[in-house]
Amino acid sequence: MRTGSIPLYVPALHALHRPTQDLSDGYPGVNHPEVPSRVDRVLEGFATVWEVTVRTVEHLAWDAVNGLHDPEYVRFLGELRELLQEGEEYIPSIFQPDLSAAPLRLRGGMYCREIGTPLSAATLGAALSSAAAAEWAARAILETGRDAVALCRPPGHHAGRRRYGGYCFFNNAYVAATVLAAAGRCAVLDLDYHLGEGSAELASEQAPYFSLHADPWRNYPYLDAGMQLETAFVNLESLPGGVDGRGYLERLRGMLARLDVLDLDFLVLSLGFDTAATDPIQDDPVRLRPEDYFAIGQALADLRPRLAIVLEGGYDLNGLKDCARYFAAGFSR
Repeated sequence: MRTGSIPLYVPALHALHRPTQDLSDGYPGVNHPEVPSRVDRVLEGFATVWEVTVRTVEHLAWDAVNGLHDPEYVRFLGELRELLQEGEEYIPSIFQPDLSAAPLRLRGGMYCREIGTPLSAATLGAALSSAAAAEWAARAILETGRDAVALCRPPGHHAGRRRYGGYCFFNNAYVAATVLAAAGRCAVLDLDYHLGEGSAELASEQAPYFSLHADPWRNYPYLDAGMQLETAFVNLESLPGGVDGRGYLERLRGMLARLDVLDLDFLVLSLGFDTAATDPIQDDPVRLRPEDYFAIGQALADLRPRLAIVLEGGYDLNGLKDCARYFAAGFSR
């Protein structure tokens, strides 16, 4: 058995971040799927299997975030927060590489490329709290030698060095990886439906990035046709549309074999449950059933390195609990 009990870190401020509309598919917008109850559903699923110790993280990860992201970008988020009224949401209206001479309210368009990730006055605190949960989970692994979970919200893998988007503001997985890579061999494995292009940007020799995802040219983040992300530290594999659990597991095992040769001490798992067939955020279908997460958890449990499991996506509120429950059961066999 990989684990019978596990520390589970929850950001104290995440529920204050409540975006109302996602405009990324155009007008009219839809109710934003990145809601606080996502964390509750996943926690419920894990708790049906694991003996969880829930630790609410009050800390704000200022140092970790400023060390990972461009301080100018972090400063912009702080200054913008001071301008926003309670209940107001901010979405960029102009998109240019350099808007540094523009009024503050127009500068968001040099840090974000889309209009599906609104900010409120509470967003920065929630994002710092989320990053802190990942940081604390990583530190717990170093202290105990056991796996740990961070139910990060907002998620993080789309956040680059000076860029937010895809509902993400700070890269929680690489906050955790930075802590762990200072103590041993570490990598990041991303099993969210979407490619984490922010994580790919932050990949390094100390913390390479591996991702199994929907085609990022046909699905978010909709990369430029000429963009190439393959480097010595980025290992990507796109899923064919319509892949089922059997096909997914075959590709996952191949990726785990590539990770195995690195002889890792630690692995940060960016875990998204938006690969479930019922998730509303998919474009190309991935047909995982809740039961398929049992085999995913089991495959990960066979790995040697300690895992920091960091929550990313997953937006089917009715199915999240079952997906998390099956994953935890497989991971614990």
